[in-house]
Amino acid sequence: MKNRLYKKILCVLLSIALIVCSGAAFSMSIEAANYTEQLKAKGFPDSYVGYLVKLHDKYPNWDFEPFKTNLNWSDAVAGERKPHSKQLIQKQSSLSNAYYCTCSSCYKNGKFVVQEGSSWYSASEKAVKYYMDPRNWLTEKYIFQFESTDYDSSQTQSGVESIISSTWMHNSNIKYVDGNGTSHTLNKKYSAAILEAAKSSGMSAYYLASKIVQEVGSTTNTYASGSNGKKSPFLGIYNYYNIGAYSGGMEGLEWASGYLKANEKTTLYSSYNSSKGTVGGTKTTVSKGQYMTYIGTYGKYYKVQLYSGSGNSFSTNGKVGYIINSNDVLRKKYFNYDRPWTNPYKSIIGGAPYIAKGFSKYQNTGYLQKFNVNKNSGNLYNHEYMANVQAASAESVTTYKAYQNAGILKSSKVFYIPVYNKMPSSPCTMSSSNTNNTTTTTNSTTVKNLKLTGTAPTSLSVKWDAVSKASKYYIKITNNTKGTSFSKTVTTNHAKLNNLTLGNQYSVKVCAYVSGKWGAYSNKITAKTAKPKPPATSSSSLKAPSGLKTTVVYTATAKLAWNKVSGASGYYVYKYSGGKYKKAYTIKGKSTTNCTVKGLSPGTKYYYCVAAYNSSKTGSRSSSLSFVTKPNGTKITSSSSPSKTKIKINWQKPSRAYNGYQIVYSRKSNFSKLVATKNISSKNTTTYTGKNFTKGVTYYIRVRSYRTVDSKKYYSVWSNTVKVKSK
Repeated sequence: MKNRLYKKILCVLLSIALIVCSGAAFSMSIEAANYTEQLKAKGFPDSYVGYLVKLHDKYPNWDFEPFKTNLNWSDAVAGERKPHSKQLIQKQSSLSNAYYCTCSSCYKNGKFVVQEGSSWYSASEKAVKYYMDPRNWLTEKYIFQFESTDYDSSQTQSGVESIISSTWMHNSNIKYVDGNGTSHTLNKKYSAAILEAAKSSGMSAYYLASKIVQEVGSTTNTYASGSNGKKSPFLGIYNYYNIGAYSGGMEGLEWASGYLKANEKTTLYSSYNSSKGTVGGTKTTVSKGQYMTYIGTYGKYYKVQLYSGSGNSFSTNGKVGYIINSNDVLRKKYFNYDRPWTNPYKSIIGGAPYIAKGFSKYQNTGYLQKFNVNKNSGNLYNHEYMANVQAASAESVTTYKAYQNAGILKSSKVFYIPVYNKMPSSPCTMSSSNTNNTTTTTNSTTVKNLKLTGTAPTSLSVKWDAVSKASKYYIKITNNTKGTSFSKTVTTNHAKLNNLTLGNQYSVKVCAYVSGKWGAYSNKITAKTAKPKPPATSSSSLKAPSGLKTTVVYTATAKLAWNKVSGASGYYVYKYSGGKYKKAYTIKGKSTTNCTVKGLSPGTKYYYCVAAYNSSKTGSRSSSLSFVTKPNGTKITSSSSPSKTKIKINWQKPSRAYNGYQIVYSRKSNFSKLVATKNISSKNTTTYTGKNFTKGVTYYIRVRSYRTVDSKKYYSVWSNTVKVKSK
């Protein structure tokens, strides 16, 4: 009886277990089916869904969004291969010949045609399809080429802490040493500063944190130049993103210090009397062009240290003293992005918008930076940051390892994955699959005597001494005006850098590739693309108009004026466009010496010139005139005093052409005396809460936007004025 009873009980228990297990399996299959339908509802084709479901099972916090290119797959591949030399792949023993193009232009006399250096060839159509097909990269290592670099509200301070957990920054307040050697501790954690930088710049907090760890935070000590603060001559200067550190950390510190130098001959004083606000002591003559690093502000003076050198080698024993703080005496045009960065907080906050400017909002993934298939970018199949067809997939692995090491692979992430029309039913494949061979090598072979040999409105020409046995040269070009950079590889010791921006300033460096290794960078040269000159005209008795100027400039119009020319019956007004001056207006009547030019874009630089004419001839053209139109303005939409001594305002985003904002506060409605000014360097910020206002006092507030052109800020008209009584 007992045995029979035990058997019945055992059967019941087994039945219950089977029901529970089958229910769980059924529940999981329903969940998978539901997620499959969600992906399809978003617009992912069936051929994507299986890969994404598998990733979702392992990383449920990952969000996959389709980027619908609205391009036919075959058209996109053809566009990316026009010309074939635009997509390159390095010759590797692990890759079969199927990876290399064999068309009549890329394969001649039984050999592949070298397109760059000594071993870079055009990728075959099959290879381009393979690397372009997103379905080949929907795995945990390669998915990160589709990750957004944008800020997301789901990103948290604790998530940032997990990334910096292996560094001195983990759960710590910001500590630093100033230029006088005094230690400070701020009442703000590193993670809070990084999150603040992300919100103000629109960049991913995790991206910024990972970049800081990669650049200066790989240990538990602040050994790296960018985080040390004790590297002479840049004492008290910090560069947490290592921006500008092309040949080493010291060069990055020079960038962070703002390239302060003397515009004219001046005097350095050895002492400062704080009670009187005067300088004295030993005088040192400072020559025009002398570089110096900022230490602090003392009344009307800067405390500085003089230095010389370039690249990653600088003098460390330059004199320290006080010099008059004057825009005429000192060049401070690189004091943008809140430079000089005299503490880690300024570096973290100021560097984020600089990085953000290097990314187009239409190319905010690694894939789109390699394959620009976004029609809205205005540069379809162009403006691609690298020619290497393997680059996006290779860099994805680097990101994966960084997240893996930081232990945040399972945190929330957003991926924008391209979807094309008329794609093949299955992923494009290759017979060989070693897809990620990257090499980074250095040696002591240095390019010397880099010099500028020519300038034009949209190009620069450079030349350097040839390096023995060099097979190629890598040119690093940085647009100092816009804060962006790109590169070019050549096989000769000279190059013409084309498609540059009119009137922008560029820095150029070169290194050589010898015996399989890259040498050190050359000296850095800085040059500005040439101001366009009006074309020469035949000799004429009609003189060129003089005194060309703007009398008023708005967002879409400007009024030009010039001096009268004897013998003229009218004037032609020329506008620089498409690489040359074109006739834009005809002014009839010898007495009319002004013209309103219309149809301009806000926050944009323009060039014009003028020539007189009469019934028999056209005179010589004037010197060119440049001006920048005002950016669009904004409007304050709300204002309040939310708590004690605080005032909050919200404003509208301008429609276009702006980089940031300036807010001013006054106790007087005519703003004859300001009590506070706040500069905001993020275009995405539309709210600000000011602190430490006096209780019961009414303040008047207004805002204006600005656009930075050639390192100079151009402001819009002021917004409406609001008044708020502080609690």
